[in-house]
Amino acid sequence: MALRNAHVGGMKLAYVVAGIGEPVVFVHGIPTDYRAWNSQIEPFSSKYQVIAYSRRLAQPNQNSMDYEKSTIETNSADLVGLIEQLGISPVHLVGHSYGGFASAFCASTNPELIRTLTLIEPAVSTILLKNLKSKSEFLALFLAHPFVAISAAKFQRNSLDPSLKAFRQGDFDAALRFNLDGIMNRHGAFEKFPEPVRTMVKENERTVGELMAEVPVFGREEASKISAPTLLIHGTESPAVLHAIVDRLGKAIPKSEVSTISGAAHFPHFEKPQEFNQLVLGFLSKHSSY
Repeated sequence: MALRNAHVGGMKLAYVVAGIGEPVVFVHGIPTDYRAWNSQIEPFSSKYQVIAYSRRLAQPNQNSMDYEKSTIETNSADLVGLIEQLGISPVHLVGHSYGGFASAFCASTNPELIRTLTLIEPAVSTILLKNLKSKSEFLALFLAHPFVAISAAKFQRNSLDPSLKAFRQGDFDAALRFNLDGIMNRHGAFEKFPEPVRTMVKENERTVGELMAEVPVFGREEASKISAPTLLIHGTESPAVLHAIVDRLGKAIPKSEVSTISGAAHFPHFEKPQEFNQLVLGFLSKHSSY
């Protein structure tokens, strides 16, 4: 399967294409690239045209590593540009984590491009707190949902803060490991991945820097503008704060459903690929034109 390149808004985006049919576009999260979807390409391409691409800072792209400009908004614009350049709208859009937030933003602002939306533990932090630095908002969250607030504070203290501190000090390996331990909700997460995944995340360790970018407000109003049928997925083993994001989005997106994948944490598409593929293919089949 040949690797191709699209030039979108001054960015080079590597991607692969397989299959014939309604297009399904896969958008990876941090710290992965188009290879995150290796377990999906063959089963999905038997019925659909599959496009898996690497976001602007991911491998094997050689774009300027301008972390603070790799925002949700710019990644959404890249996605829109790719869809338009390939002439494939409307698409079934599948986004994970940071790529899930970019996908949700795209579906909210460009609904005409999206046939269905699948979000896997999307990192839409501002669905919980509009201002992530507001102590009063955090207190309100704590009073209403103490378990969620404690999970968010634990993630900030044990994963996000030390990860970005290590990143700013140039210790990208430590930044990667702090990040993975947090989103996988377990210590030593890197070592527990199979070798191909370890290689991929290690090669993309610098994309942890995207977490320094400011994120847009994406509350109930923005989520309600998503008109496409939407499947929200979370793993049973991931942090409670990620479950809360999925739950809040599920209540705000009009045509949405929520599913869990037992035994998976933050990467169900390669932790439990068989269960993931069955779930998403079943959802797509309900909303395909054939």
